[in-house]
Amino acid sequence: MDKTKRPKVVGALIVKTVTGCGNLYVQLGWWNGKLNEVFATLGKSGGCAMSFNEALTRSITAGLRFGESVPVSEYVKQLRGIRCPTPMPFPKKDAVMSCPDAIAKVLEEYGSLTAEGMIMLIQRLNAPPSSLSEEEEMKEATKRVEELKAERERESLEYTCTKMVLG
Repeated sequence: MDKTKRPKVVGALIVKTVTGCGNLYVQLGWWNGKLNEVFATLGKSGGCAMSFNEALTRSITAGLRFGESVPVSEYVKQLRGIRCPTPMPFPKKDAVMSCPDAIAKVLEEYGSLTAEGMIMLIQRLNAPPSSLSEEEEMKEATKRVEELKAERERESLEYTCTKMVLG
């Protein structure tokens, strides 16, 4: 099986998570419609912790680029729960036991997204806050769709009439 070649420009999602060693920024990169690379940067640290994270994410990336042989869920299964001497155990629902555990959590939450799903997520996260309720937003969206349909029908009718007149 051949390794997929990395394009010059890649769509990516960067997720900040807090670990016992500081802020960890996990970057997930998509091309050809699927997740193909993972990077992790540990705040301002250097040395051993940073090199360990680089080695780990290079290994994950290599596995992702060689097709479907290792699914994202397997990386999650292997990395979840690994503990280091300085975990972030609170709040309990967001507890991070180590950098590998944090990477697993990000992969678990976002790693199964398609490229289109990643784009939709980024658009939703970067949208200006709405003053409308979810129900009002849905009504507005439905109204706009109906307006677009009516506009398309008018344009089609105008085209048909013009074609008939000009023959």
